[in-house]
Amino acid sequence: MTTFRWPSGFAPLVGLRSLQRELERLLNVPNSEGYPVVNVYDTEDAFVVEAMLPGVGTSELDLSITGDTLVIKGNKPPLPDVPDDRYLRRERGHGTFNRTVVLPDSVDPEGVTARHANGILTIRLPKSVQSRSHKISVKGG
Repeated sequence: MTTFRWPSGFAPLVGLRSLQRELERLLNVPNSEGYPVVNVYDTEDAFVVEAMLPGVGTSELDLSITGDTLVIKGNKPPLPDVPDDRYLRRERGHGTFNRTVVLPDSVDPEGVTARHANGILTIRLPKSVQSRSHKISVKGG
């Protein structure tokens, strides 16, 4: 009996994700796992999430926080006044989206603020008192 081995570095399913993205693009299905694109960074007293949302108004956004999980939901409207048969290329998706961002620690939900300007949503999530670092003084003796 002959044993078959895949060539080194060959991954037979690696192209399926690329095919799925292309089909989503062709069928105008929003890619929920990568939209909106976000930057998340840590300051001394808060986590900050910046999401790129061009063309999405504040009335189309729904934000929620539970423990250490932020959920950004919304609706990206289609471009108006362009008939479907006039498009030569259509890469800008539209429709509902849902993005979940898991933060490294819990936050104070009462202090969360959000601002949307120039297509960028900035969410400032203050760290809970328990998750903030505290300086400990060492006494000699």
